[in-house]
Amino acid sequence: MNGIDAILFNPAGILVDERGEAYEDAAPAMAELVALGVRVVQLSSLSEAALTKAMADEALSADRVICLTDSEQGLRAAKAAGVHAVLMMNDPDEAMRLTTLEPAGGIVSLRELPDFVRFVAAGSGRASIRDLRLPRAPADR
Repeated sequence: MNGIDAILFNPAGILVDERGEAYEDAAPAMAELVALGVRVVQLSSLSEAALTKAMADEALSADRVICLTDSEQGLRAAKAAGVHAVLMMNDPDEAMRLTTLEPAGGIVSLRELPDFVRFVAAGSGRASIRDLRLPRAPADR
């Protein structure tokens, strides 16, 4: 699979809710990512150091890694580590605020993640998410 080799994330807010209960879309999405050949790497925290260590431990190239996060800390850590931040938009108001940090993309359900990975891989033969530029809305005049 071209494009994305791994997805790094902290399970809290991504796979499980604040009570530790798994989201219903978690297991099918993770299984589909593994079937696509994407490594799914769970981290205990999303800091620049944790992301950098995980990439070194897994022999990953930052331009082929997604950090899936629902927090400002995760978005900032991903940017600092040089990986692509994808925002898990659990709360619409918080997601709107976090989009100002310019994540590479966003999803509202884990069911969307395998398709996001396929989209990046298909990207007209491009090898990296950095090569894809989504159009921005025209500025108000």
